[in-house]
Amino acid sequence: MRNLLNAVWSFPLTRIFTFVVILFLVIILSEPIIVALIGKTGTSAPLAVFLWTEVWHFLISFGLLAIFVKTGERAKLSDFGVSMKNAVPELLSGVVVGTLLVAGVVAVMFLLGVYRPTAHTGGSDLFLAAGTLFFAAVTEELIFRSYALNVLEKHWGTIAAVIVSSVAFGFAHMLNDAGGSTVQSKFLFCTFLSLEAGVSLAACYVFTRRLWMPIGAHWMWNFFEGPVFGTHVSGADFGQSLVTAKMEGPMLLTGGKFGPEGSVICLLLGTVAGVVLLHLSKKRNNLISYEAAQNRLKNTTESDQIAA
Repeated sequence: MRNLLNAVWSFPLTRIFTFVVILFLVIILSEPIIVALIGKTGTSAPLAVFLWTEVWHFLISFGLLAIFVKTGERAKLSDFGVSMKNAVPELLSGVVVGTLLVAGVVAVMFLLGVYRPTAHTGGSDLFLAAGTLFFAAVTEELIFRSYALNVLEKHWGTIAAVIVSSVAFGFAHMLNDAGGSTVQSKFLFCTFLSLEAGVSLAACYVFTRRLWMPIGAHWMWNFFEGPVFGTHVSGADFGQSLVTAKMEGPMLLTGGKFGPEGSVICLLLGTVAGVVLLHLSKKRNNLISYEAAQNRLKNTTESDQIAA
C-alpha cells in the first residue's frame, strides 16, 4: 500500500491537483472572514475590497507554495523561480512585454475599426486597479508558473510542461462569469487564452527562470487591457478606466464579452510572442528535454534511495 501511495504522489498531476484543491478550499473557507474583517475597517468600495482579498490570496498561495516546495518537492523556493535576483530589471522587462503586447492588439483593433475610443477620463480607479491586478498576477504566477510548470518540467521536460500548465491556466478562467457567456464561447476563449497568454507567460518564466518577468507581463497585460484602454479583462471590469471605448464588430475581432483576449488578433500576437521567447530560451539553453528530465529524476530517486 505504501508503494502505491508513493507512486500516486510521485505523479506530477497528483501533486498539482492536491495543491490547487487545498488552495481553493482555504480561500473559500477564509474569504467570508476576510471580507468581514475588511468591512470592519470601514472599507466598502468594491475595488478596495477586491484589492485586499487579492492580497489575502497572495499570502495563502505563497505560504502553501513554500510548504509544498519544502516538504513535497524537497527543494528551495529559488529552485521554483522565487528569488530576488535581478528582480527590478526582469520585472521591468515583463512590464515592457505586457504593455507592448496589449498596445499592439489595441492598435490593430483601432486600425480595423473595431476599437473606438469615445472619451478620456481621469481614471480615478487606476491606483486601486493597479494594486489589485498586481497581486492577482503574482498569485496566478505562483500557482501556474512557479509550482505547476516546475513540477511538470521535472518529470516531462520544458515543452510538455509549458503546454500542460498553459492549458490549465487558460481553462481555469472557465470560472469567470463573463456576462453569462455560454459554455461553448467560454471554451473557445479559454483555448485562445491558453495559447496567447499561457504560452507567452510560461515563455517569460523559462527565458529568465524566475517569476519577475511573467509577473510584470501578466500585470501590465491586465492593467492596460482594462483600467487603461477600457476593455474587459477576461470578462471582468475594474472600475473607471482612463479611456472609455466601444468595441464594435465581429466577436472574433473584438473578443465579445471577454475583451481583446477573446479575439484572433490577441491570439496571433500573443502566441507568436510566446513562441519567439521560447526560441530565445532555447538559445540560452534554458529548455530541458524529456530525456534530460527523466535522467535527472532517475538520478535524484537513486540518490534518495541510497540516503534512505
